[in-house]
Amino acid sequence: MGYGRNNWRQVAGFAADFVPGGEVLLDTVDLVRGVNDNIGLSRLHYVKDGHPLVELPWQPPGPPPDPQRAEAVGQQAWNLLFADKTRYGARSLLDQVANTLVPLPPTELDMVVRRWGQQGLERWDALTHVEDEHGEPAYDWRRQAELFGWLLRTVSPYGAMLVGTWMVCSQPDYDAECSCGDHGWVLPEGPFAQVDGAYFTQNWQRVSGSTEAMSWQDMEQGRFGTCWLLTSMQAVIQANPQHAPRHLRLEANGTVTCTLYDEGRPVDITVVPDLPYGHGRLWGAAGHSDDARYAETWPGYYEKAVAKLRGHYCQIAHGGQEKDGLRLLTGRETQPLDYNSPWLCHEVADRRSRGQAVTAGTQGNGNDREMLAGGRLAASHAYFIKDVDVAGGRVCLGNPWGDGATRTMWECWLTLDEVRAYIETFDAVDTW
Repeated sequence: MGYGRNNWRQVAGFAADFVPGGEVLLDTVDLVRGVNDNIGLSRLHYVKDGHPLVELPWQPPGPPPDPQRAEAVGQQAWNLLFADKTRYGARSLLDQVANTLVPLPPTELDMVVRRWGQQGLERWDALTHVEDEHGEPAYDWRRQAELFGWLLRTVSPYGAMLVGTWMVCSQPDYDAECSCGDHGWVLPEGPFAQVDGAYFTQNWQRVSGSTEAMSWQDMEQGRFGTCWLLTSMQAVIQANPQHAPRHLRLEANGTVTCTLYDEGRPVDITVVPDLPYGHGRLWGAAGHSDDARYAETWPGYYEKAVAKLRGHYCQIAHGGQEKDGLRLLTGRETQPLDYNSPWLCHEVADRRSRGQAVTAGTQGNGNDREMLAGGRLAASHAYFIKDVDVAGGRVCLGNPWGDGATRTMWECWLTLDEVRAYIETFDAVDTW
């Protein structure tokens, strides 16, 4: 597997010096591409310090709306929302509101959400935070996930954006830890847009890249410290290519639902399709590109769903353990491997042949910009086992940094002695 990923501009740059007029041609292409980029940029829905609220096409299921019924039911649910929670109990009011609204067809539920606007949605959100006599929220996180998921999947794209904006529990927030003021949320051009990935061998021979919308080859870690999650995702999808399509789906109204596992139990997390944005790029994980117009954004939605499950991006953005990522994605317990064993390569090869995902973590003190192994590895960083050479006694570590990594760091081969010197965790999990 001696290949690295490069975009067209990198490859063309190498070839330009050997083609008559290559540099002029490349400059011309850049000029044309710049015009197209400006056109694409104008279509981006980006809001600094906020969430985009735009009307998008929607084909609602079910019968046409009955405005009178929507008005009557919406008013009834409104009165419940603003009833005395100390008298009736927040949990009771939440259940009554849900029972009142659930029978409505999507078009009428959407009318109610629009009519309520900021005041009604914020009140609905606030009730989920009210604590009972035991100090517990009126709705535990599973009930919240069920409530928000149903609501986000059912209403129109605009209604879902209203929910995501004013019901703050419905999606995670993030702190860019940057005072530039150029941060907010953006709606990408298409949640699962595919970009042609150019994969080349060390001799610049083109090999087939991924033709799937969700592939382990398409991963670029953003500004969050989520390598523990992303590399676990790569390992799982490499071992079981059907895992991602079965656990991540685009809903009819554009929201995205991700199936994760908590203590082995599946839980569906539905999120609004906007993603963190700043400095002219997607701030979180992406596929081939961090450009929101062209990126394969499915890694960002996995990342956002886990942040929603944990409550905030800050809960996942400052590092973690690969075994936690493997459990979240598969619901199965991980199995540690003895990386000091002389038979490590044989065991890794055997586990990979049985469809297991294998990950590794490097030593360090929490700074993944510190280099190990002569600059081939990042310290305190998570990797997945991309390949194994049993005869040569080597394992290959894959890096979720994507195009942001050098070729040496994107695919690092280690001998068993180097594994013992630089690796501190080795985990495997079943994916089928």
